[in-house]
Amino acid sequence: MKRELQFLIWAHVFIVVVLLYNVFDLMTLLYDDSFADQLTDLDLNPPPGSPEQPQLIPKILHQTYKDTNVPAKWRGAQQKCIDLHPDYQYILWTDEMARDFISEQYPWFLETFDGYKYNIERADVIRYFALIHYGGIYIDLDVACERRLDPLLTVPAFVRKTLPTGISNDVMGSVPRHPFFLKVVDSLQKYDMNYLVPYLTIMYSTGPLFLSVIWKRYRRWVQVPVSGVVRIMFPEDYKKHTKSFFSVLEGSSWHLGDAQFIKSMGNHIAVAVVAGFLLAAVLLYGEYRLYLWLVNGSYKNTFIKRWWNKHVRKTHVKRNRKNSNLESYEMNPPIKTEV
Repeated sequence: MKRELQFLIWAHVFIVVVLLYNVFDLMTLLYDDSFADQLTDLDLNPPPGSPEQPQLIPKILHQTYKDTNVPAKWRGAQQKCIDLHPDYQYILWTDEMARDFISEQYPWFLETFDGYKYNIERADVIRYFALIHYGGIYIDLDVACERRLDPLLTVPAFVRKTLPTGISNDVMGSVPRHPFFLKVVDSLQKYDMNYLVPYLTIMYSTGPLFLSVIWKRYRRWVQVPVSGVVRIMFPEDYKKHTKSFFSVLEGSSWHLGDAQFIKSMGNHIAVAVVAGFLLAAVLLYGEYRLYLWLVNGSYKNTFIKRWWNKHVRKTHVKRNRKNSNLESYEMNPPIKTEV
């Protein structure tokens, strides 16, 4: 096999290994194993006369907005949650309150908090810190309560399942310092990266995709005690059913143009598939041209050639022709013949 081809193959093996290492947690989301921790109908709708379960999660409702002037389209949902829970403490985290809280209670995170490019990232982050500090239930402003949330207080922590896989951060609850949310907070700085596309940056740095990946890692690597289990609320208990806890209004105010493009791909799946195959064909053709370029020596007198000769191809030192002949003459002088 030509050395050029060997080099190309090993380079691709290295790239594949690096990619697999970095996207392995994302790949695990393809396997949905949330059913094991599902909040059952018996948990959420116990029959009359059933023993009362102890309350674990504090009666605190958390919501976030940039200031106290909540848009009119969400005030009804906000007020509905407050009215249904007069015995709950209600906290609306404004941007100013959130920064002061991080500065006073978690100063080690303040630089990261201030460094987020998008406001929604700070809104995501404060809900995690509020839960580990106070406990309670966080609810997005575009989510209205349809019934009292008391049954959700009987588990150490819960999140909502999304379709087709993963979990969301629009409704979640926990006791203070729950190990899962502690892991979430501890992972924020590691995932604080710019992925060029705003939608992906938000989703994977602080949003639902980030939370889903940490949840998978938590369940896979941590020896989770009973008190550390995260229970999963399934769609039928979340909305659109007679016993659902919530209804959802217009939301996603942070979604940018790239998010709309990504969502539109789901509505035009055939076009997306064809585009994917065309992109793959272009990449394969590029690989073929790269191989020809290496084999034909078109890279001579370039830094690639110099690197290749130094690190890959064995150095062949040619002897000087004149010296070589002289050496041969001295070692094997010609035999004289007499006439």
